[in-house]
Amino acid sequence: MIKPLTSLRFFFAFCVFLSHLSYLKYDGRYKGIFENIFSEGFLGVSFFFILSGFILALNYRDKFKNKNISLKKFYIARFARIYPLYFFTMLVSIPTFYSSLKILFCNILLIQSYIPDQLYFFSYNAPSWSISDEMFFYALFPFLIGIGFKFSKVLKIVLLITFIALLLVLNNLLPEEKIHYWLYISPFTRIFDFILGILLFEIALYLKRKKTLHKKSFIFLEIGALSILVLSFICHLYVPISYRFSIYYWLPMCLIILSAANSYISESNITWFTKFLSWKWFVYLGEISFGFYLIHYLVITYTQKYNGLIGIQLNGIPLALLMFFITLIASIFAYEAIEKPFNKKLKNLFS
Repeated sequence: MIKPLTSLRFFFAFCVFLSHLSYLKYDGRYKGIFENIFSEGFLGVSFFFILSGFILALNYRDKFKNKNISLKKFYIARFARIYPLYFFTMLVSIPTFYSSLKILFCNILLIQSYIPDQLYFFSYNAPSWSISDEMFFYALFPFLIGIGFKFSKVLKIVLLITFIALLLVLNNLLPEEKIHYWLYISPFTRIFDFILGILLFEIALYLKRKKTLHKKSFIFLEIGALSILVLSFICHLYVPISYRFSIYYWLPMCLIILSAANSYISESNITWFTKFLSWKWFVYLGEISFGFYLIHYLVITYTQKYNGLIGIQLNGIPLALLMFFITLIASIFAYEAIEKPFNKKLKNLFS
């Protein structure tokens, strides 16, 4: 486990949480804050998809190369990692979001994001469309890592340029009503983010082997990564939403991940940034971030639904703070009572 990367998961899950506080846009006091800042929190999804490719390559690249892991063991590990909590949150969402057995069946199979219809991909626990995407990535990962061994560095660069070119074409050719699905939701295009993460790990591996970066280089990388992320965020209002859905945040996310992975690249060049993100409580927040991501939308929905039920009516930021703390507590419970024990039980059961 690379502790700084684990910690970053929580910060970007929090960004997604902010993007779903849509009730704030109907309050004149907070409308500007939500529309100009909070709503852009969907950028966290790009971080998670790229990080997913990076981490899987880190954990499984050599295992597949040396044939130290079977496909069965890999798929069981990934299923046990995400499905128990996903299934639990889906059940919790049914009382409020039930629509039809057909859509429920798609959610059970985790294929809702394959269907270009909002009634499907945003059904039940809406943020779980990204988990549907992740399962698609996991299914393809052994194949992707296998062909990656056969590709030269030049071919990998050509592949990356091809992805960017294809997304640029889609940005300009897709009708406006199809942009959201095909550039943000669809696993068939978001797979590019995941592959980018795999290629990013190749860069980290190259730097680790070459041992060419010194501590000053890592500090420069960290400052540059944070600066580019902040600058990209400040300028996002001048960039079409289609690009922000697809490639706009690729560079800052890759630089953030690469800089946070410096303990993997060079253990002797630990910086203030990695020390800060390695604090045990940040790491624990990162460990519960999957639960935070899956639970937050349900907490927002149910809190709004029952707000004022006991005679206390909250609005604006106080309501958002209540939602945050409920989500945080529920995430800790989910991690300790569902994620960890069921992960272990499913691995033992199927293996």
